This record gives sequence, structure tokens and C-alpha cells, in this order.
Amino acid sequence: MEVDYLISGAGASGLAFLDTLVHESDATVAIVDRRDAPGGHWVDAYPFVNLHQPSSFYGVNSKPLGQNRLTATGINRGLPEVASKHEILHYFRDLMDNTLLPTGRVTYLKNSEHLGDGRVRSLVTGEETQITVRKKFVDAGYFGEHITIPATHDRPFDVDPGVDCVPLNDLPKVASQHEDFVVLGAGKTAMDAVLWLLETGIPQDKITWVRPNDYWIFQRDFIVPHRDFFDVTVDSIRHETESLATSKTVEEHCLRLEAEGRWQRIDRDYWPTRFHAATCSNAELEALRTVENVVRLGRVKRITATQMELAEGTHPISGQPLFVDCTGAANISLDRKLKVFDGNVITLMLVRPFQPVFSSALIAHLECGDYNDTIRQFATQVTNFHHTPADYIAVQRQGFMNQYMWNQNPAIRAWVDASRLNAGTHLTAHLTREDTEQIGKLKSLGALMAQAVDNIPKMLAASADS
Repeated sequence: MEVDYLISGAGASGLAFLDTLVHESDATVAIVDRRDAPGGHWVDAYPFVNLHQPSSFYGVNSKPLGQNRLTATGINRGLPEVASKHEILHYFRDLMDNTLLPTGRVTYLKNSEHLGDGRVRSLVTGEETQITVRKKFVDAGYFGEHITIPATHDRPFDVDPGVDCVPLNDLPKVASQHEDFVVLGAGKTAMDAVLWLLETGIPQDKITWVRPNDYWIFQRDFIVPHRDFFDVTVDSIRHETESLATSKTVEEHCLRLEAEGRWQRIDRDYWPTRFHAATCSNAELEALRTVENVVRLGRVKRITATQMELAEGTHPISGQPLFVDCTGAANISLDRKLKVFDGNVITLMLVRPFQPVFSSALIAHLECGDYNDTIRQFATQVTNFHHTPADYIAVQRQGFMNQYMWNQNPAIRAWVDASRLNAGTHLTAHLTREDTEQIGKLKSLGALMAQAVDNIPKMLAASADS
């Protein structure tokens, strides 16, 4: 087999890249994936997971996801809809079957793995296929190599026989067999577990929550890329950018964002040290705060019939609760030396903070378009994942610099402004020249971002020295 591009990984990032490549070039492509269906981690995700962002700017550039409407029922009614796992998997399958494959330029090799140098092996038959790649190899599995998910990760603690401990995927199947629950983990997955239990009717005093860390959380109500929320969202962005431009320390920045409502913490008595860009609505945060049985003794090391052994002590166990394992980790490198474009290899990484599908589609556009290698390099400086507020602030700075670079190139700027994967597109699409007040608010952000780029290193240095 001979193709222009070989993509390893048919998750959201790989599909976003492939979609743009197909629509903006005449390239032939082979896409290889270990799973039986397109969608990457969504295939293995727990059944009640939803997007953590509005559906309107997720997926691929050519195909809308959802109806761009507000949620009518439930805890998040009034906010933009967020797609379920099942909706997303249908979306990606339909994309593959009815958009990409019918072009005749895409070959989809599922249940297969790339062994290197164009060698692909079927995980079903063991048969190997040699693929000749005329242009470039695309590594779309970077995130998958650094993130573990509940269904597939190796449990990092011991569980004695007779103790019921399940990954989050199994919770709906076995919850009816238990009255008490212990949620292990502090991140967004654990938050989803607690919310599911509460929404299912489990009393909050029947839930124990083991939280090794506390997290800063984006409050969804203040970051809504929808015309009905233009003022609240832009004002919130401005407050954050002003803080980045003027705060003297990371701690001051965190407190200012909390005061404005953009960031929140579940327990106001504890200072969060972590930030993974988890997003909850105000209603979800209030629900999470009702759980008062919180254990803060570090990570679980062993669970016996009578106690949990944790890094900083032990905690007794009564009865036979169900332990829900939400301890999967996201250990994505922050190495700024990584390159998206590196010879005949493209590695799909974030070029805008926590926006993998937008990043991948933009990378594909830069590959297809009439851009030289210098522009490609400067336009794709890596803004990969973050673990602490300080990490995130450093990543934001690079994100601002990338945005400035895109704005200086008319072709890149036009693509970004038109992309459905760009949240700002949905926020501003309704504006006309007569909307001078709103346009003025947007224009004011540019100067603030420039000030933030200058101030952020000072903030980080001051916090590191304190």
C-alpha cells in the first residue's frame, strides 16, 4: 500500500487532523488504530461521561456536533448542550463511514497497530501490511501515551480479597448492590462519579470521597461560547487577562479569579495546588460541596476489609462499601522542546491550551496550506498539559504568543476565525459593525494579552522565590 500520509491513532485528535487534511488537500491517507471503532478514549470511557465543553466546538471542522442549543433539563439546564459518550461515538462513526471513506482517499485499518517504519500489524489476525508513506507520518497517539483512563489503567494500589473495588465504568452495573460508596481520586473523573451517585439518589452521607489533592476548577457559567452569554463570557476573559497582566504572584491571580467567579474550589477551607482545567457548572459545584465525608491523607496504597492505608495515614472502613477507582492520571509532558513539525513526522500536540481538536485541525491546515517551515514552526509552539496553576499560567503565555502569531498571518487568521472548532467563532458570529460596544470589548483584549505576556514571567519568578 502506498499513501501520502500515515496517521497512527483514530481518536478525536487524529480524526480532526484527517478531516481537515481530506477537505483541504487531495492527499491519500491510511489511518491505523488499535480499537474496533473510531473515537479513541471515547470508546473506553465510562457510560455516563459527557463532554466537558459545549458540543458546538468539539469534533471535526467539517461536521457540526449537536444542535447548538441550550440544555433544557437537568442540573445544567440553561447552559449549552454537552454531548454524551454515545452521541460522540455515533458522530465519529458517521464521519468515518459517510464522509471520509467515501472520498476513496482514506483507508481505515482498525484493530491494528503501527510497529514503525510503515509496518502495520492486525491485532486480530497478526497479518502485517507494509505501507509506503510518500509525505509524512502523523503521530496522533501522543495524548493516549500519557493519559490513563478508568477502564484501562493499572490500579496503583493493592486491594485485599473480598473488597469490592471497580473502575468507574462498572459503577452503574453494580451500584444497586451497595449502600455505601468510597470514591477514590480528586480529579474530574472523581467529580463525575460523585455527581452520578448524587443524581441517582444516593444520600450524600453515604458517600466518602478520598481526595489526595484539591483542584482549581473552571466555572462553566462564566465561559460560555454562545451569543446569549457574550457579555458574561467576554467580561470573564477580560478579568482573567487583566489579572495575568497585573498580578504580582500566582497566588494573587488565583484569588482574583476566584473572586470573579471564573475559578472555584470545592472546599473553600483548603488551598488547591492542582489545576487540570476541569470544568463544572455552579450547580455541579454546589452538589459536590454537599459531600462532607472527605479523606485527605494522600493517595491510597492498600485497601483491606477494615481500613484504607494511605500515604499519610490510615482511615477505618465500616460495612462493605463499593470503592470506585477514579485514580487514572494525566502525565503529559510540558517539554517545550517538542516539535509538532519535525522533518517527515508530525506529532499532534496542543497549540492552544486544552483544545486538542482545534489544535489538530489547525496543524492539518498548516500542513496543507501555502506556508513555509518557519511559519509552521512559529505557529505551533507547544502548549501542552498542566498540573498546577503555575504550569497553566506558563502555558497560557505561550497560547497568547501563538494567537499573536496567527493574527499576523492573514490566511491563518481567516482560517481560525472561520473554524467551528474555535470557541470564539461561536461567541462572535452574530456581531455586526453596529455592535460597537461588543467589538470594543474584544479589541481591548489584545493589549491586555501583550501586557500579560510581559508580566507572567515576573509572576512565576515571584511565586517561585516565595
